[in-house]
Order: sequence, then structure tokens, then C-alpha cells
Amino acid sequence: MTASTLDVELAAANRRWWNRTTLVLASALLLVGSLVAGIEVQKAFGAQPTSTGPGGFRGQGGFTPPTAFPGGGAPGGGNQDGRGRAAATTGTVKLVDGTTIYLQTESGEVITVRTDGDTTVQVPGELKAFKAGDKVSVDGDTDAEGSITASTLTKTD
Repeated sequence: MTASTLDVELAAANRRWWNRTTLVLASALLLVGSLVAGIEVQKAFGAQPTSTGPGGFRGQGGFTPPTAFPGGGAPGGGNQDGRGRAAATTGTVKLVDGTTIYLQTESGEVITVRTDGDTTVQVPGELKAFKAGDKVSVDGDTDAEGSITASTLTKTD
């Protein structure tokens, strides 16, 4: 082997294994890998719920944190005639007694829901179709004792 052949082989051996193209391809591979990992995490943990409870928060599994206000409403929500109007109250029917429904919220509080001729009942359509264990949502006016006079009653399950 001559000196010039040795110099050529040494130069080839000392050449960098990476160049600009290698860096671009490695960056693209990292980006695609991150995207695939994100998709897999989303599949594993599911989409976030789109509806929210009081304060705009709704946690994983539909849990809405309890509030200190009767019916789960927010403070200062009075309407023009001075009656308090809370956000929709949700819970499980414990008992249906004529035109009165006893609703247990997720926090364990039992709320009296009164209905009248002005109450709109959505799904299944009649008050007598509601039974213990049904999940419902109630919109209406809350009185001083925390009872709700329902304007809308909706079965949610």
C-alpha cells in the first residue's frame, strides 16, 4: 500500500457519518413518532367531554364537582322577578310522588323537584315515565329551601 492509498482510506474512515440530510430525516422521524404516540394516548384515554358543569369544568368520566349552592347553581343568577335561577341540576331519580320528583345529586344531596302544567318534559315525554334510577337534568327556579320548580325536565341516559 502506498502513502497516497493510505491517505485516501484514512480520509474515508474519518468522514462524518451524519450530514444535513441525516439531521432532517431524523427530525422528521421524531416528529412522526411523536404524532403516532399522541394518537395512541388519545385512543387509550378517550376524548374529553364536551359539555361542562358549573364553572365550565367537567372532569373525566362526567364528574361535575359539587357546589355550595342549592341545586348546583352559581351565585348571583337571579332573573328579573327576583327568583333565583340556577344552572341545570343533574342527578338520579330517587322517588316519583305524583308531580314531585326527589332527585339525588352526585354529591349525595336530595333535592325536591316540583312540576306543574308549565313544565316541559323531554324524553320520554311524560312525567309518569320517569322511575327511580333514571338520570335526569332539571332546569327551573330554586326557592329559599333549595327546592326547584321545574321548567324543563330531561332524561339524560
